[in-house]
Amino acid sequence: MKSNILCFFIMVFFALPLSAQKEPKTIKKDLRGMEKILSPKQLEMLKSQRELVRNQREALKNSLTKEQKAVMESQDLGPGERKKALRELLNQNQRDMLETHKNNIKNLKEDFRKTLTAEQKEALKKRRKRTKMRRDALSKRRDSVKTKKRQKESRY
Repeated sequence: MKSNILCFFIMVFFALPLSAQKEPKTIKKDLRGMEKILSPKQLEMLKSQRELVRNQREALKNSLTKEQKAVMESQDLGPGERKKALRELLNQNQRDMLETHKNNIKNLKEDFRKTLTAEQKEALKKRRKRTKMRRDALSKRRDSVKTKKRQKESRY
């Protein structure tokens, strides 16, 4: 009996490192459950659209001058002020690039919406609603924790 228990513990002891070496199951963070709603063709469409948007953003970032990059990275300005200051510094070519990028995104969204069925639209609507509710609940919890922390700090 004791030898069986000892044998069992030895097996578990040697099996743990093996299970720890297995690759963890990865969830595709960019999809977050979308594969349950969308068809493989639609998922591929989204993937290619995201890649196009990334490439366009990268092209714009590569066209920025040192001065423009400094404004973009400035911590002295708020997000709105930073955006306004950067827009004033853009040359015509960069403005055209931004406008083209904006139009491309609009067209990509329109093309994608055309592929959705009524059921998919409904499922996506419910998903957005659930996400918004979770985000609001998290925000409320975060605010209450901050309030409690401030109250504790004010006591001392």
